[in-house]
Amino acid sequence: MTASLFHDASRAGVFHLPTQRRNAIEKAAGAVRMKLSRVVISHSTDSEGVLRQLGLALAFPDWYGANLDALHDCLTDPDWQPASGQILLIEGLQDLRSADPEGFSALVEVFQSAAEIDRDAGRPLWVLLDTPAADLPLLPDQ
Repeated sequence: MTASLFHDASRAGVFHLPTQRRNAIEKAAGAVRMKLSRVVISHSTDSEGVLRQLGLALAFPDWYGANLDALHDCLTDPDWQPASGQILLIEGLQDLRSADPEGFSALVEVFQSAAEIDRDAGRPLWVLLDTPAADLPLLPDQ
């Protein structure tokens, strides 16, 4: 994995990242000076629990309501995200995917929408999930 992938903001989006590639991503993020936020979701089988953990880990503002709309609002808020872009490395969504596939899909859709809006605004948002899904592409090597 080279940092060149993250230099191309037009490719930002939501991807599956196998665990064995995590260290390379952390190095690449440092090389391109992008903020990397690692979020570990602890055994949450419902969307509300996942959204609460995301809000705490990402230090969202007090108005964050731990719902999908609020997540989308925070992820697309230019005051929250660094101008150079951000990489969110999110681990531990397999319990949600197993217990609530619709909730997992809705969460991925919010990530995809936010990444598209931020990309179009020139603030690349990369969301990397360690949990695979049928419609989630694998992060390219470069």
